[in-house]
Amino acid sequence: MKMMKQYRRAFTIAAAMLFSPVVFAQDMGPFEFTDDRTSLLGLGVVSNPDYYGASSNRGGVVPLARYTFAGGNRHVQLLGPELTLNLLDLKEWRAGPILRVRGRRDDGVNDKVVKRMRPIASATELGVFAAYHLYLDNAPLHKVVFSGDVVGNTTDVYTGATGNLRVTYFHPFSRWINRPSVGSIGLGLFFAGEGFNRTYFGVTGSDVALYPSRNGVEFLPKSGLTSVKIPFSVTTQLQQKWLLTVGGRYERLLGDAKDSPVVEDRGDPNQWALGFAFSYLF
Repeated sequence: MKMMKQYRRAFTIAAAMLFSPVVFAQDMGPFEFTDDRTSLLGLGVVSNPDYYGASSNRGGVVPLARYTFAGGNRHVQLLGPELTLNLLDLKEWRAGPILRVRGRRDDGVNDKVVKRMRPIASATELGVFAAYHLYLDNAPLHKVVFSGDVVGNTTDVYTGATGNLRVTYFHPFSRWINRPSVGSIGLGLFFAGEGFNRTYFGVTGSDVALYPSRNGVEFLPKSGLTSVKIPFSVTTQLQQKWLLTVGGRYERLLGDAKDSPVVEDRGDPNQWALGFAFSYLF
């Protein structure tokens, strides 16, 4: 009963931060938490695509937080617009619910054509995640993490589900900068259902007139592998309680997402996110 009260309190606080006005970055901040056994609070400054498939970026601020429950590996974690709750008290495994907010696309975007398209409201996504930490030696930060998640939209912005599969390599080092540091690089696959792709990459109805090259024909993307992602980051311990993280993510849109007029005519299939964050350990 006591543990459930701790879960509810931590999840409520993190959810309040998730939906707070400070989260105005359009997408996930390009950061990785290197060690999920510690509690921390932080703030990141990021440059993310203006909208999914855009050729330009916009700046934003994202909150970072993690609370690790006493006596184990269970924790609640907020990483920008993504909130996860690990329910397992195991060294290698993590699993639990995931809540994510996906930014809106409206007349606030930079592109003169896309801003005239019918707006897409912000979407709340709910699902589950799981991760396996393969430790490579006695150093807890030298590891490979295999992870995945599946979510569905709860606000009727799109139908169907989306999913991610990822593998991330973490390597501790201090040789070059004389401070305890951890670098990471990964590979991720993003799968999306037809409902998601038609919402964010489709051109239908009155929007067809904005793309003369379509000659009045709608663009209706199918489901499948939508992108490949390569995240990378370096976290350095500035002082005993302070961390600096510099991170980035390259994403290449594939298939119908890449061929969408929203991307091919007005945007770019190469999506970059960059940022830095300061975190305080407690």
